[in-house]
Amino acid sequence: MVDTLIKNLNCLIDGTWRPRDLSIAGGRIEAIESSLIFSAREEVDAGGAYCLPGAVDLHVHFNEPGRTHWEGFATGSAAAAAGGVTTLAEMPLNSIPSTVSVAALEQKLGIVGSKSYVDFGLWGGVVPGNADELVPLAKAGVMGFKAFMSPSGTDDFANADVATLKEAMRRIAPTGLRLALHAEDPAVLQIAGAAQASKVTAFDWEASRPIEAEMSAVRIAIDLAEASGCPITIVHVSAPEVLELISKAKSSGIDIIAETCPHYLLLSIADADRIGTRAKCAPPLRPQVVVDGLRQALYDGLIDTVGSDHSPSSPELKEGLSFYDAWGGISGLQHGFPLTVDLGGLKDGSWMDCLQRSFATRPAALAGFSGKGGLQVGMDADFVLMELSRDNPVIDEASLLYRHPLTAYKGLPQESVIRSTWLRGQCVYRDGKMVSKPIGRFISGCGV
Repeated sequence: MVDTLIKNLNCLIDGTWRPRDLSIAGGRIEAIESSLIFSAREEVDAGGAYCLPGAVDLHVHFNEPGRTHWEGFATGSAAAAAGGVTTLAEMPLNSIPSTVSVAALEQKLGIVGSKSYVDFGLWGGVVPGNADELVPLAKAGVMGFKAFMSPSGTDDFANADVATLKEAMRRIAPTGLRLALHAEDPAVLQIAGAAQASKVTAFDWEASRPIEAEMSAVRIAIDLAEASGCPITIVHVSAPEVLELISKAKSSGIDIIAETCPHYLLLSIADADRIGTRAKCAPPLRPQVVVDGLRQALYDGLIDTVGSDHSPSSPELKEGLSFYDAWGGISGLQHGFPLTVDLGGLKDGSWMDCLQRSFATRPAALAGFSGKGGLQVGMDADFVLMELSRDNPVIDEASLLYRHPLTAYKGLPQESVIRSTWLRGQCVYRDGKMVSKPIGRFISGCGV
């Protein structure tokens, strides 16, 4: 007898939607076939819903401990489940303390405890002066490391200069873990002075952080990675020109990964000018022609992973301020995946095959999250059921599960919606509500 039998699904098989049934036993997928006949403790009729592996988001900021009033694991992971994310990796900032030592990692794990609705890993941080903590952090279970090449926005997570990065890569390389880099060269940035702050618009913000700042930083990172042998990820790539550098480095044998975010695929800098500071991020949103090029690059396989870079703050840091003064982060975890689905359409098997790889399969493999990112027999039964909306809803504040109902996606229509989200065979989210207690587990990294 299996635990659960789900009938009447549409599953993506070699880029084509096909009718399937799915059985679950012990939290894992027992079978995926046509017309399964099992004795089951629970049987669910999915009514033709589209079934995809749960998304694996390697780039979220929940800020716990220390800034839980911005967001915490309880609210953030609920929003993740509502957005089809079943596994995530939380960045070492903007919590206080930042996760830059084993002591800080242990403190975070003790405070997070059993608050998460989804499974999660944790990144360690690279900052000036913590080189001796990197190998101990790897042994303690972080799934990788993160560094900023430009100022991070908070004084408690200092950006790493070239000497810091060089030493960090030397120590990280033998652990087998990756170093994720916020790649903007501070020497190229053109940030407005305080006297100009009130006059800074969305277009000024974009001009102050040009694509060349990303390209310059990526060139530096590639040189350091080549010298050290350290695997690196360039996070939140905002333009195809940056991808060209990364692709060339890959072809020369460097272990480098490109990540982008839904907001760079969904919104332009003209949208940011209309939306306001809820759409402020760094790197900034780009002109529509750049957005179109990034979408094509995703379809062409030049982007390895898509992560939300969910980076919320309290409302007073985000609203009623100029683009210079407002917090630079977008709350997008709950809707980034389904809105990206809508770019090509849920019924388009080739588009969905592309998204399955970039949102689930590749990030799970890169993070070493065994059993995640796919719908195969023996893997964790982490999946989402999606359907096409019958009433074309728009995203409103009432639907948001974040601690603060702020998102750059407010007012956007949704064609594809998450009907339910399942973690290790248990439904955690259904029809707009959390339907289980938090059952998420910490996934220890596989370094050293």
